[in-house]
Amino acid sequence: MLEEMRTFVLLAQTGSIARVAERLPLTQPAVTKQIQRLERALDTVLFDRRVKPFRLTAEGEAVLARCRTIVGEFEALRGSVRATGEPEGVLRVGVSHAVGDARFARVLAGLRERYPAVSFRLSCEWGGVLRERLNRAELDAALWLAPSGARGYHADAGIRVIGTEPVRLIAAPSRKLPATLSMAQVTDEAWVLNPAGCEMRAWLLGRYEADRLTPNVAAEVQSVPLQHALVAEGFGLGFAPVRLIEPQIAEGTLSMHRLASAPSVWDVCVQRAPSLGRLARVVDALEAALSTEAAAAR
Repeated sequence: MLEEMRTFVLLAQTGSIARVAERLPLTQPAVTKQIQRLERALDTVLFDRRVKPFRLTAEGEAVLARCRTIVGEFEALRGSVRATGEPEGVLRVGVSHAVGDARFARVLAGLRERYPAVSFRLSCEWGGVLRERLNRAELDAALWLAPSGARGYHADAGIRVIGTEPVRLIAAPSRKLPATLSMAQVTDEAWVLNPAGCEMRAWLLGRYEADRLTPNVAAEVQSVPLQHALVAEGFGLGFAPVRLIEPQIAEGTLSMHRLASAPSVWDVCVQRAPSLGRLARVVDALEAALSTEAAAAR
């Protein structure tokens, strides 16, 4: 019944038979049959199928808690037994646009040489999206930037900080803005922002909301290079990690400034799924390598 319990836990987490089938991998009918076998074995109904999307019954909630404990204990046992073996399999890593650059590729290439039996399935999204996908068991690890010391990013939430990044306000050099600006000086400015889910966007909109103001969003851009190009063309102001704009600053196509009320340092955050087994060693190595790279850059 262990496989049936694992399938049940994943289905309760994701709420989608299709996502569970992809994760395991199984066919969707096979996922349904495993849930039915578990229900027969326990002589109970785990999901209320009369509503869409289906939800756990009261018995299902109680069974879920026990199944999570059983599956977690087994994974921990298996991890301790296999601790001496080499990591192998697919590691699903989500990386935010602000973290997934040439430096990240260099670190990943080193891990590939070190762990040849591991293949990487990478997703590049905004930080908020990555955390949601991790909670739905669609990722094994996620990396993103968050304001340094911000609430909700602590060890008790399973999040580790492995480095820091300076972040600055960016503008077209033709604007000739001062080196430091107050929030009042940029309130009426147009902005070039990332889509919802970006932590930098969330911080800025939170500041406007606190002042009961509505920002002028001139453009919402999924592509980081296009965002920087639009700022350089004078579409509006933006935010960027200094590491990503150093070439444009040197060329004189962007200028960077301090926004007095904005966090000038952001944390590189990592969160991982529980019970990764031997693949946890690969995530450990990834964290260590990125931390070393960040320290060297400073």
